[in-house]
Amino acid sequence: MEKFSDNNRAYLIRLNESLSKINDLELVKKRLTYIRWKVAENLDKLLFEFETNVKKTDANVLWCPDIATTIGSLNKHLKPFSKINFFKHNAVKHMVRELDMKVPEPSENPEVVVIGAKFILANTGNFYSIFNSFEEYEQMLSAKKIIVIAGIDSVLALQSELYLAKQLYSIFETGNLHYQTELLSRPGQVRGLNAEITLLLTDLNKNKLLDLPQHRPLFSLLNFDLPPVCPADSLKPSLDPWIEINTFESFLNAFMDDLNKNASVINSNYGFNILNQYLPYDIDLYDQVLDARSILHQTDKVSILNKFVDSDRSALALNAKKFADQEKFHKYAERNFFGIFNSSTF
Repeated sequence: MEKFSDNNRAYLIRLNESLSKINDLELVKKRLTYIRWKVAENLDKLLFEFETNVKKTDANVLWCPDIATTIGSLNKHLKPFSKINFFKHNAVKHMVRELDMKVPEPSENPEVVVIGAKFILANTGNFYSIFNSFEEYEQMLSAKKIIVIAGIDSVLALQSELYLAKQLYSIFETGNLHYQTELLSRPGQVRGLNAEITLLLTDLNKNKLLDLPQHRPLFSLLNFDLPPVCPADSLKPSLDPWIEINTFESFLNAFMDDLNKNASVINSNYGFNILNQYLPYDIDLYDQVLDARSILHQTDKVSILNKFVDSDRSALALNAKKFADQEKFHKYAERNFFGIFNSSTF
């Protein structure tokens, strides 16, 4: 817990210093939110445009919409090699968890490195990656093959939007204005690198976040790494770092894996309004929680009377002083307990 406090304090110092250099943070957040909103609304078109631009240099995108295809593509490109390093990048960690993979022990001089793309750029066919250390970066430069895992959530429509996106991500993920080490490249044989770059474009249930329009903004958060600001995460026992999921990821996974199956994750979360200040987007997480609760309870309306006498809710629902205003009570109850009322209910 002490280590968490120290790390968090150091992060907040860096964050405040970096944010002080931005004139209008809210405007910048809104710009990035709009950029990513365009992606969610035009994903199919942008993914096709990305592939088209990759093929202009005689390279290919390996489409991996499901687990079987992803495993097949990965095995095909890893099979000839014995020294393989999987870097703990967001897209790679998501893939490892979804495939339930056993990751090999890291090698000091890997022949192949598996890295994650922070963003892929539709209008150029390029990808952008960041590295956790200079050691990772040097291993990538020395490898014979680089396998890039890019999630469908990582698209930007224009390369000109990359600077804003990577700066805001860097500020809120690390507290610093810029990442230490980064790579902007494209699949295929790249001038200046001895390695061939292969890009796997994965879905692995991420598209499910697009099904409900009110929750599409969450799609933008999938390739964002929450900084060390959630005390609940520091209390967890030490687990396999490839499998461990933080509070933020648990919340997002609930939407990808079926809200009804993960109702406890939604109903037990009350602190996401605090985390809003650590996001590079103009997204209200607490509002997303309330909307999710409303959806969960739309399917379990037994009767209004039973809802009122429920022992866990009656103290709130029948508090006459707090809800003397019937309209105010309706709005509160709809979002937290019952879903949308029929006009004839009251």
